[in-house]
Amino acid sequence: MTKFVIGIGSQRAGSTLLYTILEQCTPIYMNPVKELHYFDTLFGVRHPNVLQKFSTNQLNLDIEHIVKAKELSFINRRFKNSLRTNFLLSSKKVQHINYLDLYRPCVSSNKFLGEITPEYMILPSNGINTMATMLGEETKIILLARNPVNRFISAFKLFMHGKDDSDKRLFEEEMLRVLTQPGHEEWLRVQDAFNDYEHALTQYRQQFKQVLMISYDELFGSVEDTAEVLSVFLELEISLPKYQKIVQTKINALEETSQLSEETLALLEARYSTNQAFLDKVFGKDKCKA
Repeated sequence: MTKFVIGIGSQRAGSTLLYTILEQCTPIYMNPVKELHYFDTLFGVRHPNVLQKFSTNQLNLDIEHIVKAKELSFINRRFKNSLRTNFLLSSKKVQHINYLDLYRPCVSSNKFLGEITPEYMILPSNGINTMATMLGEETKIILLARNPVNRFISAFKLFMHGKDDSDKRLFEEEMLRVLTQPGHEEWLRVQDAFNDYEHALTQYRQQFKQVLMISYDELFGSVEDTAEVLSVFLELEISLPKYQKIVQTKINALEETSQLSEETLALLEARYSTNQAFLDKVFGKDKCKA
């Protein structure tokens, strides 16, 4: 029987690192398309056109890879899975796609299947219920949590669409404008939802028996302890040497808060004080600070 491991968030909280750890250090088959965006598109969290456009671009890259290749030994089952997944998501509505089909032709040869889509964290309750019905209540859910202020700043950098943030004054002015002036209420609502770990944890635990929340700090810093926690939760062996190597090659970003004034930090800390208090209660005050 196929078992699923699904990462549900949070955005800008280490989901790429977690994906790499699960893909390289466990027997879980992680979909080559890291974020499938199946359930969030199905329930209106993400617009279908966004998924279709992204999947079309990825499909074109896969095709270009084939066309330009001098030899085709890389076209293995995993590569075929990438092609199939991007083809399905670019050409069909998610309502017409069987979720399991997004893992073919690698279903029968893998007992454990997984993906990580941060937007699943903010699914409506009926979306979480549908996920549990489709994947089974034995599905293992992993929620990544990060210091809400730092997570917000990291998300804001992404919101700036890659614009140069080296001018700290202009960066902060733009952030204050978004925080205090009309016009960005929806974006802020989504960011607030991505910081509401207590709500997400409660919602998922109502539908799934096995839900684990890990802090961003533990994922990067407490490698041995986190490997043990993941191993027990997943009921699978974690390759500690591989995990250690992955973390060692990860380039750590500078402290997110270093570029903001005390006044702006105070504004963000007040906005997310309840969220931080919940994380302090779960992990302790010395955790979830990065």
